[in-house]
Amino acid sequence: MPYLVDGHNLLGALRLDRESGDVQRDLARRLGALARARKTKVYCVFDGEAPKQFGRTAGNVTVEFSGHRTADDLIEKRCATGSSWKVVTADRRLADRVRRRAVEVVEPKAFAAELEELSRKGDDTPAGGEWVDYFSDPKNRNI
Repeated sequence: MPYLVDGHNLLGALRLDRESGDVQRDLARRLGALARARKTKVYCVFDGEAPKQFGRTAGNVTVEFSGHRTADDLIEKRCATGSSWKVVTADRRLADRVRRRAVEVVEPKAFAAELEELSRKGDDTPAGGEWVDYFSDPKNRNI
């Protein structure tokens, strides 16, 4: 089941600086580890403009900055494009809006605890592990 993450809510739950581009990049890396471990996709939205030289996708993680809109609006719009989302937010108004779309709402504190647990266990999958798996299969190589 893919995740839609309200990035600023999650950073608040982790008690990290919500405006730091470095902290946002680190969160994206941690979300990548979770996506690999759970074999799922993660879509994370931050409010505001993107920091300079911020990668938008890495593996199964997509990061978007809302610009002049709100992250909540982008999350709600994404929920409308499919079902079976898990939405990570503490925003009650957003949670009420997306619950009408038959999604599961996850509290950021609970999700943050899952990220912390994954960090403690360590993610043994090297960055780019999906590519290694893909090209290890002979049918995906031009040999």
